Formats: sequence, C-alpha cells, structure tokens
Amino acid sequence: MANWFSARILLAGFILLLATLLIVLVVGNLQRDSTDVILDVVRQDSDLALQKINYTETQDGQRKWSIQADSAVHDLKGRVATIENIQMVIYEQDGGDIHVSSRRGRFDLENGLVTLLGDVTLKNANGQSILTEELEFDNNHNLLQSEKGVKVVSNEMQLTGVGLHYDLDQGIFKLRSSVEASFNGGALSLP
Repeated sequence: MANWFSARILLAGFILLLATLLIVLVVGNLQRDSTDVILDVVRQDSDLALQKINYTETQDGQRKWSIQADSAVHDLKGRVATIENIQMVIYEQDGGDIHVSSRRGRFDLENGLVTLLGDVTLKNANGQSILTEELEFDNNHNLLQSEKGVKVVSNEMQLTGVGLHYDLDQGIFKLRSSVEASFNGGALSLP
C-alpha cells in the first residue's frame, strides 16, 4: 500500500513540475517582444507591408487600370507605396489594353502617379512594344511619360529616342529627341 501511495505522490509531483514548466514557457513567450521579427520585413520608415497585391483604379464604374505586384511597402504620411515585380494593365475603351511590366516602382496616391523603374515594357494588342528604364503614368491626365531612352518595336519598324510623351486619351505618341527609325521590308513606300 505504501508503494502505491509513493508512486501516486511521485506521479503527481511530476505532473505538477511539467505544468509549472509549461506555464513558465508560455508566459516567457507572451512577454517576448515580437517587433524584432517584424522589423526585418518592414522598413523603418514604412507603415504597412503587403505581399501579392492587386489594386484596380475605377472611374464611373469602369476599370481604368490595375496593378499586380509581388510586394508593396506603404508610407501613410507620404502616401507613397514602393512596389516590386509589377504587372500593370491600362484599360482602353476600344479594348486595346496596354500591358506593362517592370521590376519595381512607386505609387503616389496623393498625386495619382505611378512611376515604373527597371526593365519597363509596354505591349499593346497589336504586338507593338515600348521599352525603357523609367516610365511615369499620370492617372489624373491619362499620360505616359519618360525622360529616359525609349525603344519602340513592331513587326514593321523600330524607333529609338530620348523622352516620351503619350497622351492615351488623344492617342498622340511623341518621342522628344534623338529619334532614329528603321522600317522593315515594305513598311514604308516613298514616291
């Protein structure tokens, strides 16, 4: 009987020891400051970090443009989001949507500007492409602009120049300086 009683006391003591150890571990983890882990992911000057974002701008119930990106870091004071690995679509009323990609960029909510940086490529439904290193989309005026070198490529021609001004509403495309053009077989017939 004493053996049985001693085993019971020993088992109760062991359970009490495990319960105390579990409480110490839980309380220790609750008191630990978890901001160390968050600071590794979010920059010091940002308020919000997101992964796999999809943003669509609408006007009068119609889609104007959308952005998909792998990540975004947002600064609420400056109202600017820094975005990475961007896929953007500018929706045109005639159905000739423009698909844009770039490695990184900034989205200025206050001024309606999207600045795309690094390997910027625009493609339209006709297979024409525009390549540059930096491009600004002005949402308020529906303009694409760049001060950098620009290359326009299609099956019929290739244009290069410095600076770009593309009014999407009017359909007016201008290269600003140092323009060179080459036309492929039969694309241009001179009198």
